[in-house]
Amino acid sequence: MKNSDLLSEFVSVYMSALKNLEKLISQPANPYGASFEQWLIMAAVSQSEEPLTMTEIAKDRGVTKGAIARQLKPLFDRGYLTQEKDPDDRRRVLLVLTPKGAEVEAIIAQSVCQRFNKWLDIFGISEGKEFLKTLRRLDALIVQPELNSKKD
Repeated sequence: MKNSDLLSEFVSVYMSALKNLEKLISQPANPYGASFEQWLIMAAVSQSEEPLTMTEIAKDRGVTKGAIARQLKPLFDRGYLTQEKDPDDRRRVLLVLTPKGAEVEAIIAQSVCQRFNKWLDIFGISEGKEFLKTLRRLDALIVQPELNSKKD
């Protein structure tokens, strides 16, 4: 197979599978007016033993505070999250999941797990592990070095 043929097939699979995978992954959060990334923020706040700040989430995700602020605004508007001053350090602003937010986060989490388990039933656990291994290798060998070279 020539490199040009491999590229053509790669583009075809990207357009059909990988590009649309994001849409499929986001579906459980859509009915609640949230994106998958916003649900991940809610899940992080829900699962954290210590209250989280916007800065901590941005650092964990490798994005700017501005990017996180844009993700948070709809969550505040929908009443899923609030902000509170840290009683021990009034300069820190903590993210707090509201009761409504906790309920929505749990529903989305359950739906994501059910959907993922269904995919694993179809795809197979061993194939899933191999695919994950390949994606991690792609990330480590190509994606991260390319992104890091753009920072320089």
